[in-house]
Amino acid sequence: MSEFNSCPAHDKSAEPKESRAGLSRRNFFTSLAVAAGSIGLTSIASSAEAASKKYKICATKDIKVGGGSSFRIPGRNMMVLITQPKVGVFRAFDQRCTHEGFAVNKIEGKNLICQAHGALFDMNTGAVKRGPARKALPTYTVSVEKKLVYVTIKS
Repeated sequence: MSEFNSCPAHDKSAEPKESRAGLSRRNFFTSLAVAAGSIGLTSIASSAEAASKKYKICATKDIKVGGGSSFRIPGRNMMVLITQPKVGVFRAFDQRCTHEGFAVNKIEGKNLICQAHGALFDMNTGAVKRGPARKALPTYTVSVEKKLVYVTIKS
């Protein structure tokens, strides 16, 4: 019967000696793995942050309750439609109608209207209320900070 500690994996004499810095080989590689993992997670977070950008659009006072306005996104060739369906509630939509890409440029009651073909969209959700459009307006994340409206757009 062989002794249990004769196996190199269990032999205490086979374990690495401490280095001059006081780290064993195992601790060194564990630390290296943790550092690499941290760098990897940081780069993933940086990628997600780079994939979306927050734009200052207007002041809250620029959008009346039950109304909306179109704004050009700074530095981008696109328009965003900001609505305020209820006091203090702001929504942001791509201004292009999902039917043929014409501007949704009129508000009637709680409806956003594409005047080109008469499609109606809900000013709170962007959902289609009447065709010919079949898809809802794309939405963007809205935040309000110090009475300014910001929109976050994923690239």
